Amino acid sequence: MIRYEVVFNARRAASSTRCCQVEDLYALGARSFLFLTVPPTNRAPLLIAQGASAVSDITTALADYNAQLAQSVQAFQAQHSDLGQVVVFDTRPVFNTLLDNADAFGYVNVTGFCAAYATGTPAPTTQVSGCAPVSSYL
Repeated sequence: MIRYEVVFNARRAASSTRCCQVEDLYALGARSFLFLTVPPTNRAPLLIAQGASAVSDITTALADYNAQLAQSVQAFQAQHSDLGQVVVFDTRPVFNTLLDNADAFGYVNVTGFCAAYATGTPAPTTQVSGCAPVSSYL
């Protein structure tokens, strides 16, 4: 239950923040917007390592968030008749294509992770002892 409550509260906070930030941009003169859906992080090795329950929870949360994003964008467009281009770009097909065809794109590791790279690396060629080069991980 705790995990669900955290996910639920995070979604509510993200929805509220998204709404206000977009309205702030609109108030400052922005009229064209690009919204990105959340990619399939339910396929991330770090999450998969947490087990089927974690994957199920995040899969449900991702679908809910992406649906709420689409609804929020529609409501935003309905409230403002002077908008330019407004696009919701679905990132999932791009990431799924990369994951499903990793070899063709030159990725050698789509199922593992290295905790040492969790906060980024100084260069794309960085390699920490005990891990493959960062560039080999998707």
